[in-house]
Amino acid sequence: MNFVLNGRIVELDAATVRARVRPNLPEPIRTHWVEIDGRRWPPKQAFRVATGLTDEPFISHFALRVFQRLGFATSSIPGKIPQVPQQVVPSPMTPHTGEDALEAFRRLDLFLASNALTPTLAVLEAKLDGIGKAAAADLVQTTGFDEDLVDAALVVRERVGMLDTLIHAAVITQALAMILEDDEVVTKRPSLGAGNDPGRVFDLETTHRVAEFKLSSWKGHDGTRQRGLFADVVGLSLDATDRRRQVFVIGELPVAFLTTSKRNAVKTLSKGPLRIRDAPGLTETMTVSEFTTAANIEVIDLRSMMPGLR
Repeated sequence: MNFVLNGRIVELDAATVRARVRPNLPEPIRTHWVEIDGRRWPPKQAFRVATGLTDEPFISHFALRVFQRLGFATSSIPGKIPQVPQQVVPSPMTPHTGEDALEAFRRLDLFLASNALTPTLAVLEAKLDGIGKAAAADLVQTTGFDEDLVDAALVVRERVGMLDTLIHAAVITQALAMILEDDEVVTKRPSLGAGNDPGRVFDLETTHRVAEFKLSSWKGHDGTRQRGLFADVVGLSLDATDRRRQVFVIGELPVAFLTTSKRNAVKTLSKGPLRIRDAPGLTETMTVSEFTTAANIEVIDLRSMMPGLR
């Protein structure tokens, strides 16, 4: 049968699995297993040996489903509804199937719902202090910090890693309907994803304005965010037209930083691109707030338009 893993089409059959796996010795079983010719194997080990894919990331449940479709007996997959095995070729556009992601979310949610992480880690740290090899192996099983938990967290992290981009795109799209004037049109394809490319210097360019959207949530110790935000402000100042220059942020802290901060502007840009460090109007003694005012930058808290943002 054929299946797709991380965009790669893999062909595998039961005879190949047996021929490749049989000469090897199984590693100790942790949680899940697949039985091949009367011997039980960790599914990840058997999968890697059978396919030769030693560097491709995958979760144990993915390997179990492949072996199940090939007719091998395996351990059960928690939360999976029994169904007739089918040969399924998932879309090569995603590194894991939707079923993988759902299982990973369920596994991680179940663990986090059952364990307050900070005190759980404190207890685990105490148990690990002075522990030996055998006891460490037992602790993996009794605490739930096992291979499947890591697998689930990795899959969730892959999916969640795109949330910032999704939020950025959705907020800009919603904001357009709120900020565009009747005679105003977008003049260049907006930069909805993370970062800008050389052809799109700003997140938004219209006939009336150039704008940047900085949507991170500030907590009070935001040196990196401050540098990034001010770099965007200086970038806006380089627009040579008479369009409005706007930076949209979330919350009082970034607004206060740009409008009241006495931090030295040049030092704040010390790690920025050369093109903004030599911006017209920027002097050695100027503060962040002084430059923001002098450059006619409008600082807008998006919560005034979208109260649910935080």
